[in-house]
Amino acid sequence: MKRLFYVLPVAVLLMACGEGSSDDLALTEDSTVEDLNNAVASFADGGAYDADTYFEGLVAEVVKVDVKFKEVEALDEIDGSEEEINAVLDDAISSIEEGRKALDNYTDKPWPKRAEFHDLTLEWFAVVESLVNDYLYDLAGPMSRADETWTQEEIDFYTEYSEAYKAYYEIDNKWVDFQYEYAAANNIKLSDEAIDEEAMIEEELSHMEE
Repeated sequence: MKRLFYVLPVAVLLMACGEGSSDDLALTEDSTVEDLNNAVASFADGGAYDADTYFEGLVAEVVKVDVKFKEVEALDEIDGSEEEINAVLDDAISSIEEGRKALDNYTDKPWPKRAEFHDLTLEWFAVVESLVNDYLYDLAGPMSRADETWTQEEIDFYTEYSEAYKAYYEIDNKWVDFQYEYAAANNIKLSDEAIDEEAMIEEELSHMEE
């Protein structure tokens, strides 16, 4: 339902460039989906050994879910199939579950502001999970069709979703802003560069066409 959807915010997920550690960071503005998945896997295996790599791990976990979440909008734009949309939603839910488990590996780490970042990330997961479960699975069918085929009931439900979507804006902005607090508390320098989620979404969509 392209005419009702809010313009998606640009999540400025800045990469940590701590002194002496920037060369070790796995993610950059040119990172691919494979790079992202490798960073997520490393974080899940307990690979974050300091405040910098923990920061990058959280970024990877959130970006992986965010790419899937926004991929649904991209599929809506091209009237992707209901099966494709549901598969992406399943991936988003699985990534959230895996992200929560990964975070549990670090609950005893003493890095400043880690606990707050942990809780905020869980809150971010919960908002996206709620939107997927409460709205997007039910909207997968309508989204797979042209707008002019939608019933009034489907349009009304999408309008309800667009209102509920405001919660995503709020938590996403809080999460993005908190990066600066965590970075300052851990003497991490932040780059002006950000991960290109749009390129990752395009990469994912191209794989569907193969």
